[in-house]
Amino acid sequence: MKRKTQLTWLALAAVLLLTALPAQAMRYLTPMQAQKLCFPEADKFEWQQRKFTAGEAAQIQKASGVVLKLPGAWYALAMKDGQVIGAVIIDCVKGKHEAIDFVVALDTAGKVRSIEILEYRESIGDEVRRAGWRKQFQAKDSRSKIKLHDDIANITGATISCRNVTEGVRRVCHTWQLVLRPALVSAKRLPKLAAR
Repeated sequence: MKRKTQLTWLALAAVLLLTALPAQAMRYLTPMQAQKLCFPEADKFEWQQRKFTAGEAAQIQKASGVVLKLPGAWYALAMKDGQVIGAVIIDCVKGKHEAIDFVVALDTAGKVRSIEILEYRESIGDEVRRAGWRKQFQAKDSRSKIKLHDDIANITGATISCRNVTEGVRRVCHTWQLVLRPALVSAKRLPKLAAR
């Protein structure tokens, strides 16, 4: 009887330990899969890296109001018939405890076409993957507020993920407008935008 009781307690402890462990990371898309979802009409993607200068980093942080966590940007220019039609920019924010990897697809003017969650590592809060929630970002740009509880609705039970992804999208929009797009204009790959 004593042995049976010990085994029962051991089994119960194992179940409790296993259910208390965080869920495993879920990779939903690779960056290459996401680029085709975001720009299905593109016939080519050019992946690039841009390391920010101290001045650029300060500019992005000041304009977006979001702390810059990464020292640069990894992004793909979406091309159609040799012309840049937009960009897919990878970003990463922290959920409650773990990182959330996502991409923001922008047209050449800097308006959001879509966002896609690449990898979600938290055990709760993955509702940020819902198409309806992500759709709220469409057509937003660096002039938009892009703030949770303002122009972006929250999801109960996923507030931290919603807030941090929202801030990440706002930071990406400012990164495009202040650093990446001007570099493409200087390289004569994009025309200047009309005055805002």
